[in-house]
Amino acid sequence: MKGDVRAVENPISAMFDLSEDVASQAPNIRGLVRYAAAFISVWLIVNCLLGLVFLGNGNLFLALVMLCFFIIGLTSLVLIYRVNRFFRYFVSRHRAITAVRNMDPMVYAPSGQNATERLVTFLRNNIPALNGKNVEVAMPGIVQGEHRTQYRFDAYIKEPPSTLWIMVGIGKHGFAVYVKRFDNPPTVEELKALKMAVEDVSIRSMIPPIRVIALWERKEAQNLEDSAYHFIMTNGVGVRHKLRDMACSMEIVSETNGTYDFIPYMPSLK
Repeated sequence: MKGDVRAVENPISAMFDLSEDVASQAPNIRGLVRYAAAFISVWLIVNCLLGLVFLGNGNLFLALVMLCFFIIGLTSLVLIYRVNRFFRYFVSRHRAITAVRNMDPMVYAPSGQNATERLVTFLRNNIPALNGKNVEVAMPGIVQGEHRTQYRFDAYIKEPPSTLWIMVGIGKHGFAVYVKRFDNPPTVEELKALKMAVEDVSIRSMIPPIRVIALWERKEAQNLEDSAYHFIMTNGVGVRHKLRDMACSMEIVSETNGTYDFIPYMPSLK
């Protein structure tokens, strides 16, 4: 205990301090959660064997007791899984918020022949995974979707998944980055079309997206519509593969006089 928990000087700083305390303890807590999950899993196996033995001996009462314990243990295992998933989410979210808080307020675009090339260079400089030996970069990229529609993206970056992921949904799933360039502020209809295209391609390729970017070279007197802002902040790309659901937020990146603005800002956690 550091003192009276009711003592607060600056609410915003106190919230960050509290978040830091929880994040620092998260690895230990997740270790305890895994230990508890392993113990309950072993107990469920033993419980199941005992239940079968009692049932084989005709002792229905003890068999029923073992069944009740099995149901309680299985429920506890599900709850422990949810706790572990929450802490995994919390740690990832905390790292993202910390990265945004510590970032330089001015993000400059690198050199390049056009806006797409500059953005791809920026992404590869800030996301080391995009420079892997198996990563493929296409500018532009023509990709076919599940419904046989050909989609054109100004940039399409992908790392192919493993065979195990394609067949059973486990192992290395690879990733994909989509960049669509607009001459004017993207509208809600254009963002919806981008979302549909990425989801259609992702279903066929079985590669989950990690960045879906609407790129816009902002000129004077140009502003994003409120409806488009609300759509980009409340909608994302959802992909389902072999009973696994994966989501990726959409992002608008505007380039203005050599600097970038991000809605929302998505730091790399890799």
